[in-house]
Amino acid sequence: MTRNRRWWLQAGLLPVVLVAAFGVALPRFAGYDEVWSVAKDLDPKWLPALLVLGAINLVAPSLSFRAALDGLRLRDAVVMDWATTLVTNLIPGGSALAVGLTWSMLRSFGLATGAIARAIAVTGVWDLLIKLGVPLLAVLLLAATAEVTAGLVAAATFGAVLFVAAVVFGRAMLSGGATAAAVGRFIDRLRFAGQGWPARLDDLRQETAKMVGDRWRALTWWTAFGHANLFVLLVVCLRAVGADGSRLGLASILAAFAFGRLITAVPLTPGGLGVLEVGLVGALGAAGTAPEAQLVAGVLLFRF
Repeated sequence: MTRNRRWWLQAGLLPVVLVAAFGVALPRFAGYDEVWSVAKDLDPKWLPALLVLGAINLVAPSLSFRAALDGLRLRDAVVMDWATTLVTNLIPGGSALAVGLTWSMLRSFGLATGAIARAIAVTGVWDLLIKLGVPLLAVLLLAATAEVTAGLVAAATFGAVLFVAAVVFGRAMLSGGATAAAVGRFIDRLRFAGQGWPARLDDLRQETAKMVGDRWRALTWWTAFGHANLFVLLVVCLRAVGADGSRLGLASILAAFAFGRLITAVPLTPGGLGVLEVGLVGALGAAGTAPEAQLVAGVLLFRF
């Protein structure tokens, strides 16, 4: 499918998903009048935590990118992240456009082309690995609290399989030239991006392997920090609207959060709009006993 066709498919799919999610699915969990009634009674003691976590969320993704790219100032990284996030969340097919915008902005900051390519690839892979690894952690915690369900086990197993496959493939690409050469020869045979890809990929492999060897700790820490901040923000949003720990435990929230991140790993709509809201509310409802109006209010506050 060509890029234009994919764009039109996503553009056509967006209003359908929005109507299905916000006009049909969410009102079946709880009417918007109930949700508004819950939201109006938000516990003010949680407001400082919401403001702090929200502020951290505005800069956290920039920190992982700085860990992968020398010479990138924090101010420039934040501006780039805000711009690309806006594109991703508002425009159909925005994820692909955001990569191009990232490239253009980093080049305008005077950074080297090779370093930019490696940073974009590595930060994307690290982000995906965290998304795929969290479901397994969630199920281990649920099993420890005897709250595990068949659906969550299936989701975690799927995420774990993809996680292992990604790690194995990435290690093969970085540790030996044979895999990179095979991929390069395959690209050469396609004849859509020029020739000489085995040598190009081998150079990229060696440079990327060195970068990962030097920076994997910082990359892992800051990427995990961003995801952890989002999780804590979801917890605080739910607690602020009254979903207390007796009805919805931390392990259950983590399982729902992991499921939501997993189903939006491939973006069907800008920023997972509609898909993530329904997925999170459904998973939270299956994992705990909190009133559904509180779940919808908490998820909408989290997304806001």
